[in-house]
Amino acid sequence: MKKIKYNYDEEILETTLENGLKVYMYPTNKTRNYYVTVSTHFGAEVMKYKKKDKVYDVTLGSAHFLEHRVMDFTKNESASKALSEYGSLVNAYTTYNGTNYNLFGKEAIIENMTLLFDRVFKANIKEEDVEKERGIILEEYYMYFDDPYFILHNNLNKNMFRDAFIKYPVIGTTQGIKGVKTSELRRLYKDFYTPDNMFIVVSGAFDKEKVLKFIEEYTKDIKGSKEDIEVIKPKEKDGVPCEYEEVSLAVNEPKIIVGYKFPVMKGMPLLKQKLIFKMCLSNQFGLSGEALQELERLGIKRNTWGFEQVDDYFYMYFKASTTKCDEFLEVIEKYLKNLTIDKEALDRKKRSRLSSLILAFEDIIGIEDMITTELFTYNKLNNKKDEIIKEITLSDAKKVIDSISLKDKSILKIVGK
Repeated sequence: MKKIKYNYDEEILETTLENGLKVYMYPTNKTRNYYVTVSTHFGAEVMKYKKKDKVYDVTLGSAHFLEHRVMDFTKNESASKALSEYGSLVNAYTTYNGTNYNLFGKEAIIENMTLLFDRVFKANIKEEDVEKERGIILEEYYMYFDDPYFILHNNLNKNMFRDAFIKYPVIGTTQGIKGVKTSELRRLYKDFYTPDNMFIVVSGAFDKEKVLKFIEEYTKDIKGSKEDIEVIKPKEKDGVPCEYEEVSLAVNEPKIIVGYKFPVMKGMPLLKQKLIFKMCLSNQFGLSGEALQELERLGIKRNTWGFEQVDDYFYMYFKASTTKCDEFLEVIEKYLKNLTIDKEALDRKKRSRLSSLILAFEDIIGIEDMITTELFTYNKLNNKKDEIIKEITLSDAKKVIDSISLKDKSILKIVGK
């Protein structure tokens, strides 16, 4: 295995098996537990792909639906009983850029990994099980759309982006959930759950030689490649399809969200840009920021913000639960137009980021999440993040702030019925 010097000289062990499967390990004596995840680079952002000479449209929500059918312990009572006896926990989730199956335990790591691997690598997607699952996923879908904050984000994404994957929720649409066919789920499993499109992360207390040997033996006969598959992504454009929307819903207090979309800046590494944006925004809108203090003086206390990347664009959003929607928007716009950060504040934010990197290694789930997120987002480890943070200058911050455009904006209000 190759040793990767991760942030602050922590070591991550990495190897690629003969079939293309990547394995990452972080053994540590800081805990008595272990955390194992198996992931595939197949998420809700895959909406169309080409295999050889044929193009396939992917039914919206298929990645999430497939996750439900793959991570099925309910139909195997002996496997469920074994997990319970070992005191282990399993879970799974789907994002836009991947699907993750995870296992948390304290003992019998090989036995537990066998149970998890049997689900992920030997999924048997049956027609009758798919039909039963539709109702379960539809219930989940309707539950999401009972949440006004989910509606805020879902509708804002739809109103801000013309073609990008984020226009649609990970869970998909009612039409997609009702219409996806078993044959499509089987094809997607065959095409994207291939060793060279997947990776395994193991962190915590475990015998690395023993675990690696098990993974090699278990997966040696698992073949298949994604090399002949090309994911077709739509090209997002400037502008927003809808600048303002008002939704009537039974809420105790109006909700509002405003989003801004602008292109990623050229000439600076993407990770560096993202780090600087988050530092500058938190400096004004974070716990000690002037913008937050002004909002609280106005009585607007239930407010949050976020910042994300979608393809070649960044977008930031600000939301609140308040009757003072106009005042909220005025404060947000005022501080964004005058966004700034001085050297003292930048150095403080850099120290905070560096501290977070150190603390991440105290939590095996946290370190797994950091590794998995980086692999999903960049398809590699950002093992120099601490150096990138240290090298950020005030000049860098000014360039990033100057790249912000408030032109492409969308506002969504939820008002009471």
